[in-house]
Amino acid sequence: MLRDIEFATEERINVSQQIFIEQNIPYKSFPIEPIPVKHTTFQHRIPSISTETSRYIFYRFQQNHWLNSYNYLIYNPRRKLSWQSFLFASSKDNKDEAMFNNLNKNKDIIFEFINTIYGEHEISYERSFEALQWLKNTYMVSKNLTDSKK
Repeated sequence: MLRDIEFATEERINVSQQIFIEQNIPYKSFPIEPIPVKHTTFQHRIPSISTETSRYIFYRFQQNHWLNSYNYLIYNPRRKLSWQSFLFASSKDNKDEAMFNNLNKNKDIIFEFINTIYGEHEISYERSFEALQWLKNTYMVSKNLTDSKK
């Protein structure tokens, strides 16, 4: 977690890896990077989000200066919570009631996904396929070594 400054810092990961080496425990590191935000990001990642809602979310982050020039979130959404007030403004502030309803219907999913977008999390589905492949291969190698010793 490149942006993690508390739990999975580079230093803590290096210490853990050293312990694994000393204990002859297989390991693999899967860096999880922030995700750039585009007007289609939310619609592509959350199937229940409409095109209009995805555009709205993108533009609200852009208008409120939460995106850098590469469209990465600048602020940690777990530490700076102002995004909630500008993203989930009252329905009176929005002209499109269907879009606002879609936004609120997906509020919990959006909260979690924004954390994923920022890129500071210990567990993520972002690299899960690769991690599962590595676990399977590690298991198969271990199983083959055990079988060959019988």
